[in-house]
Amino acid sequence: MVLKMLEFKEILKTFCEKYNVYVKIVLKLLLSVTVLFMINSNIGYNRTIDNVVILLGISVVCALVPDPVMIMMICLVTFAEMYSFSLIIAIPLVCVYLIIYFMYVKYVPMQAFVILCIPFMYIMNIHYAIPFICGLFMSPVSIISAAFGVFMYYLFSSITQLVSVYNGEGISDTVNIYNVIVDDLINNKYMFFTMVVFAITILIIYIIRRQKFAHASYIAIVAGLLITFISFLMATAFLENSADMVGVLAGNTIGGCIAVVAQFFRMTLDYSGTKRVQFEDDEYYYYVKAVPKYTVSVPDKQVVRIHAQTPTGNTANLQDVVQKIYDENK
Repeated sequence: MVLKMLEFKEILKTFCEKYNVYVKIVLKLLLSVTVLFMINSNIGYNRTIDNVVILLGISVVCALVPDPVMIMMICLVTFAEMYSFSLIIAIPLVCVYLIIYFMYVKYVPMQAFVILCIPFMYIMNIHYAIPFICGLFMSPVSIISAAFGVFMYYLFSSITQLVSVYNGEGISDTVNIYNVIVDDLINNKYMFFTMVVFAITILIIYIIRRQKFAHASYIAIVAGLLITFISFLMATAFLENSADMVGVLAGNTIGGCIAVVAQFFRMTLDYSGTKRVQFEDDEYYYYVKAVPKYTVSVPDKQVVRIHAQTPTGNTANLQDVVQKIYDENK
């Protein structure tokens, strides 16, 4: 089973390296379609955008443009949806976007994808995988990205719940809207607790997976799994007054499985072939521990070419045979 997975990994790696540009376009297209349709299904207030053809067209454009432009287009779609609901809500949303961009994303552009994906991971109920992915594949700076992503999810949740209490665009209604959103976010203890747990988990996983002992990445996943399970179980019981132990256990298990699969396809090490090497140059003496990666040669497909048989002198001419049969029938 493991051998088959390693062979599949090598095939997938070779394919992605050979068709890198096209693979990236397809992945961006799938991400854009998923994100835009989720935006439309959850905050779909704009009737113009609420069209399959238009959403697919925007997704195709997002797949072909550079990454920063893609993120900007998705933000514009959310702004258009909010604008159709209320300009009062749309303007502060743009201010939040600008603050996040100028204070953070401008300096670490790739972290914008983390912030963008987290709200939709919440919608798909796989948000427990966030600290595992960030801790395994990113630096501790992703703690800030995770916090912004969690904040954006709860901000949009607060806005969607606000639809039922919004009655107009007068001054009193405007003040009421802002008060409801601010109070909802400030009093959301579960949101702040989630940010803290995600930050601790990311940091612990990052520290453990950088250690020198064998299977450090998988041990880091197990450590993170214990932290998130215990923390969110306590938070569910005391902050939300719920006893959904099965939901917390299932969500954390799914998040851990996603992390294990992602780590397997990213890097699989053969610890049985570990070597310790010592060498020196003019300035330093080096002690190096080298752990080889698992390499599996993909079986080559043998193509057997069947050549046409060379006619011999005794072989009859097909045209003469056909003509003879035709004459006999005639």
